[in-house]
Amino acid sequence: MDDIFTRTGNRKRVYALAGFTVRCNVQGWFFRRTDYDDDWRGPYASETSVCLMIARALKKELLKRDGLPN
Repeated sequence: MDDIFTRTGNRKRVYALAGFTVRCNVQGWFFRRTDYDDDWRGPYASETSVCLMIARALKKELLKRDGLPN
């Protein structure tokens, strides 16, 4: 069986990921990285949609940091 964990020696990984800020107004849901000034992304229709977009951003960050296959 050839999976990512056997190829990397079954080592445990811990990631400190960037924080996000989420807001809701009459136009919809928006998010940005907490440490950026005015890079708001959105609008999204629901809190579920905005959470999924944050999850996609975190996945991209994981792949970039560790070079894991997607």
